[in-house]
Amino acid sequence: MRRGTTPDDLLLNKFVKILEDHKRHKEAELLDATAIAGGFAVGFDLAMLACKASGIVPPTHLIHEIMSSPWFEKDSYAGDICREFVKRDESSITS
Repeated sequence: MRRGTTPDDLLLNKFVKILEDHKRHKEAELLDATAIAGGFAVGFDLAMLACKASGIVPPTHLIHEIMSSPWFEKDSYAGDICREFVKRDESSITS
């Protein structure tokens, strides 16, 4: 399959763009290289760690896309951070 054609590859590319938009170029390059290599589970960890460390709150629909991926590991860094972002989003809705 060509690069950029799987849902998980496209999802990681969205996070590369988010990181680039926030001037996190090193993290974006590392994430892009991970996506090219097909390391989706690791890529989700990198994306979530980079977002959290940079104070970037990704759109909720992208977090849910990660959590619904077959590569998503519930007990990973991505899992912990995704649940944190979802909980934060839910609390802002009820406030």
